[in-house]
Amino acid sequence: MASVTWYDLLGVERDATPEQVRVAWREATDRAEPGTSQFKKYNEAAEVLLDAQARSAYDADLAASEPAVEAEPHSEPGTVPTASAATTTEPMPGVPRWKGLLASPWVTVAVALVTVLVIAVGGYFWFQNNRHDEQVDAGQEASAAAERALPFVLSYDYRQLPADRSRAVRYLSPQYQKEYTATFDKLIASTDGRPGPAKQTSAVVKATVRSVGVVDSESDVAKVIVFIDQATTKDGGAPKFSLNRLTVSMVKSGNSWVVDDINSY
Repeated sequence: MASVTWYDLLGVERDATPEQVRVAWREATDRAEPGTSQFKKYNEAAEVLLDAQARSAYDADLAASEPAVEAEPHSEPGTVPTASAATTTEPMPGVPRWKGLLASPWVTVAVALVTVLVIAVGGYFWFQNNRHDEQVDAGQEASAAAERALPFVLSYDYRQLPADRSRAVRYLSPQYQKEYTATFDKLIASTDGRPGPAKQTSAVVKATVRSVGVVDSESDVAKVIVFIDQATTKDGGAPKFSLNRLTVSMVKSGNSWVVDDINSY
């Protein structure tokens, strides 16, 4: 029985566009429970099929693993294929046929060209494999960094808002720090000087990451999808829970990955 491919798992054709893959992936993760093995498989499938290089390598592996269809020789009805005397090259007496072929200068040139081509193709695939490995490593590092950062970035307590803000910005890029700080400050105080909504409602928000998957990655930038639970308590009441799906842009800063943008969808 043929093994299930990533295409089969997401229910798309092999020539599906990235947008079709992305839609199928979102629908699949909507059906699956975050954190389960099935949910992780959907993310793994999307990680491969939404990355052009990874998908190309995956398609090549699929093609190599499938049985080749042998073409039948074509002949006219009623005829029997025969060797053409005009195209048959007899070697010199006492010389094996393969040595006779090598004696041709055109064959020598062809062998040299094939050798160069093999070396070039081998070098290309070595480069692509190395680049793919770097992208996979970058994606894994970025997703791990996002998983560490988001609970601090998306959690706060009305009793210690300035401290929560200072803690969160350490996980953000300089560009995103400005946007984040401007938004966070509105929780602390309104423009007219009154206490902001977080203080007015005595809000405590605790974020917990449920699952992370890589959408695409390069050596220094990556985009990940994150499923996150947020428990919100207001005025000392019972907490209310919400499951959110986010796309998080990550950038490499020195030896660390930091959050560069967050969008919910």
